[in-house]
Amino acid sequence: MPIDNNYQIKKEESKVYPPLPKAVYQCELLEITMKDAIGKFSKEGDKNFVFQFTLLEGSENGESLRGRNVWDNFVPTTLYIGKSGKNSLYQIVETFLGRELTREEEATGLDGKLLNSFIGKQIRLFVDHREKDGKIYDKISSYMVAEGELERLTEKEREDATVKNKKEEKIHDNSEVDINDIFPDQG
Repeated sequence: MPIDNNYQIKKEESKVYPPLPKAVYQCELLEITMKDAIGKFSKEGDKNFVFQFTLLEGSENGESLRGRNVWDNFVPTTLYIGKSGKNSLYQIVETFLGRELTREEEATGLDGKLLNSFIGKQIRLFVDHREKDGKIYDKISSYMVAEGELERLTEKEREDATVKNKKEEKIHDNSEVDINDIFPDQG
């Protein structure tokens, strides 16, 4: 299919988001998506959850960090307890619930309805750093129950924080989609 003759190509500067200062931030869960699991332990068809959180507080050098995103890109789609304790899915679910899962909940499993009920809810995250290929990335180290509710994201803040628009634009103009535009390596 040919490109529309009226399509306008614009030059954009690359957006640079320096790592967040290591701290605890209250966040709102903006979105949960699934993506193919990639890694040496993944089999074809394996999936991971991607949790996108948007900061509700914090500042650096006098600039508000409200509206900045932080992701946990590699959340397993199963609950398990390993050598290091409960996996990140366990931790996220229990933080949003404000309690440990019951044996019955563990035995019967969780569903998408429960996970979707967390969207728009607030928790606190400890954001740490990890280094990969000489770059420093944000890494969520722990999840904590919010001690109260901060002002929720406005519709505009939610729209500005959503990466989805860029993905759709790239798909509709038939260009290649860079996986880092959709799931930035921030986790």
